[in-house]
Amino acid sequence: MLLPRRDCKRFISKNGARHYSTILSFILLLFSMARKLRIQVPGFYHIVNRGVERRIVYSEPEDFEFFLSLLGKMKKLFTVNVHAFCLMSNHYHILLETKEENLSKSIHFINDKYARYFNKKYNRSGHLWQGRYKSYYLYDDNHFWIVAKYIERNPMKAKMVNDISSYRFQSFFQWKYKHTFYYLIEDSMIQDMTLSEYEKFITSEFNNEMVDKVYTTPKFIKQDGNIKFLHKRLETFFEFDRDINRNNNIKRAYEYGYSKSDIANFLEISPATVSRIVKNM
Repeated sequence: MLLPRRDCKRFISKNGARHYSTILSFILLLFSMARKLRIQVPGFYHIVNRGVERRIVYSEPEDFEFFLSLLGKMKKLFTVNVHAFCLMSNHYHILLETKEENLSKSIHFINDKYARYFNKKYNRSGHLWQGRYKSYYLYDDNHFWIVAKYIERNPMKAKMVNDISSYRFQSFFQWKYKHTFYYLIEDSMIQDMTLSEYEKFITSEFNNEMVDKVYTTPKFIKQDGNIKFLHKRLETFFEFDRDINRNNNIKRAYEYGYSKSDIANFLEISPATVSRIVKNM
């Protein structure tokens, strides 16, 4: 339990300033414990990071190229597969795959080394990135392709280019023209398609339903001491039969791992109704 400010002052006055560091350490410990758990399990992730206050983090072509060179070093050093990427002026997107529990180390490597480079080059100090990077664990293959398409279309979305193949600092350009950083995606899943198939895919319509799925991530639960990802989306239990066999579908979703409150919120019914249905399983 944290002490109110006046009580902290009273404690310091009574016990001496030497105890202040103890209080501060305790506060920092509680703060760190409150931070959201960072998932590290091997798998596919959509990584996003922005400049602090959304400021520019790549000012010249040289900056983009230095960051991509770091991405290449990260790929080799941490045995990470890079499947798609796009560097915008004030943020980046990377679709990657980890083979070990080293996601944080991998991203810290590129963020830290790039920040040092940028601050030295532009004679600045302080944080370059806007807090912790965002990571979204992917559901399945369908989610993979939606995220890849979203990443490739970023320059068009920002109205920076009209032609999707004319933006240099993204995976599609590097693949199409076998450019300097093509090696980053030589073993990417996007090459399960031919180049022409992929180009047609990423230039096709990207509707709001797809956009909504980009930044979703599977819920995870702890089961028998292990983390289990709920790769099957909750809505799939009800997409073909939402009303007639609702109770059976609720039971199936609950057995899979979704909580009663998850199901109640999705179906817009009371938790008590879900509890009653589950109880009669």
